[in-house]
Amino acid sequence: MVGVLEWADKNEFASFDKSGRVDAKILKFFQDSGIAPDRIVYIKDKEATTSEVKKAFANFLKKAKKDDQLFFYYCGHGYHNDKGKVCFANYSGGDWTANEIVKAVDENFNGKTAFFVADCCNSGGLADEAQKYKTKNFVALNSVVPKDLSTGNWTFSNALLYGLQGKNFVDTDNNGSLSLIELAQYIDQEMAIVEGQKAAYYVPQNLKNLAITNGIAKRKDKRIGEHVWIDYDGEDYLGFVTATDPIKGMNVRFYSYTNNELEWVAANRAKPYVCKSDFP
Repeated sequence: MVGVLEWADKNEFASFDKSGRVDAKILKFFQDSGIAPDRIVYIKDKEATTSEVKKAFANFLKKAKKDDQLFFYYCGHGYHNDKGKVCFANYSGGDWTANEIVKAVDENFNGKTAFFVADCCNSGGLADEAQKYKTKNFVALNSVVPKDLSTGNWTFSNALLYGLQGKNFVDTDNNGSLSLIELAQYIDQEMAIVEGQKAAYYVPQNLKNLAITNGIAKRKDKRIGEHVWIDYDGEDYLGFVTATDPIKGMNVRFYSYTNNELEWVAANRAKPYVCKSDFP
């Protein structure tokens, strides 16, 4: 995991607010899930120079055994270099391209299955690269298509984390199990509704039904997961329903930089989100 929220060249790349950073929450999820410390590498901010990231990545890949699976995650800024290649901006140093990231895994990782996850502009470059390796189980979940910019909010990373945690509102078919394609489609929908952008993902046919989380408590109310507008002094704020109660009403988590605002509101204050249908 590489999380870069500040850069040496402040004129080239604007910094992000570090409070409530979601990459740290994703890291904690894996730690709490029992992944051994020596199976995790997390490099952030000033430590994440291009030379250090490349060296740590190469050493990490060589430790893998045949049946291991790799989870790769980056958040920060993405860009196209002078040659048109998608790159991920480290704190300082040269380009780190999507092409070399996936190629390094193909050449140095002893396992067959790898997940390439990125939350930044142009991150879909990983999806383009992952699907070139037909003999490998390479998966890509990315916040935006390769040609476009991505939001500065943590919307993508939060959606990913909700899926890893097994939140029932991500289990859209309400069957108690979350498949990989279901998670990919949930993220795609979130990025469209909340940020107005097109996510990018690639899931090999043989992994579409791979269970990401099992034993999810089924939703007792179909409104759980529903997107709603809540009026505050004449201004509508977008959120989604996480729980309902006959007395308290709806528990709504509001979309913001980190999605950390949660509140019980009366059901009659909620207006449903209606997706536009007149796009060209």
